[in-house]
Amino acid sequence: MRIDWVDIILIILGLFIAYQLLRAIFGGSWQTESLIIALLMFNLGLTWKLSAKLEGHISYHRLKNNINLR
Repeated sequence: MRIDWVDIILIILGLFIAYQLLRAIFGGSWQTESLIIALLMFNLGLTWKLSAKLEGHISYHRLKNNINLR
């Protein structure tokens, strides 16, 4: 499995947000609104990455079905 630069950025961002979430629970560092926005952006990044993988998978099956129809 190949790790792209987007995966590395998402991993680093996820770890940083998890760290900030723990700090917010045990004493506070970020404001709640900032933490929620960061979690939403992380979710958006994961969704974008998953969508790209699914699009590749769907196009594979479309190509396979087109070859079988011939």
